[in-house]
Amino acid sequence: MRLKHIFLCCMTLATLAGCEKEASSLDYGTPLVYMPQSMQSGTSIVYNVPSGLDSATYNYVIDTPNNKLNIVLGVLRSGKAANDGFSVAILTDPDTVNAAIAGGSLVGNPDPTDSIVLLPSSAYSLPATVQIPSGSNQATFYLSVDIGQLKALSGKKAALAVFLDKPSTYTLSPVNSETIVLIDVNALNL
Repeated sequence: MRLKHIFLCCMTLATLAGCEKEASSLDYGTPLVYMPQSMQSGTSIVYNVPSGLDSATYNYVIDTPNNKLNIVLGVLRSGKAANDGFSVAILTDPDTVNAAIAGGSLVGNPDPTDSIVLLPSSAYSLPATVQIPSGSNQATFYLSVDIGQLKALSGKKAALAVFLDKPSTYTLSPVNSETIVLIDVNALNL
């Protein structure tokens, strides 16, 4: 009788295992599109440039031939879902920066004595959209800033709010789709 119970238990488990999807192949979590840089400072959306003191922690690349400072930004899709390709629009919002400067919320990042100004639109370029290829959940893009115009801001910090909009697939994160890039001009030693 005991052998019969063991046999029935094994057959039942084998049948159930054959009917279930393997757990690692199941989708989970809500796939949200966001900017990972919006979470670099904990609860703040401020992304300090430079972020570190050594070349291993730099969050920018200097393009000497084109006289550009290329700040590394990105798009990431969360959740475990099929890695279908998608695109997302990249926009800026000067009102966010002006409100943050007026409200003092950018003060103290990291030196409260530095004045903070909105990065002029003539000083930078961004792609209009970023394409995340099929088979991936992320892509990198650059905020390219003219080094000559940055040097003219010596002694200041320049800020620009960059945000994602209108993903072609998936849903935009309601809280992590905007980043305020705060460039410490003096710390870059241009």
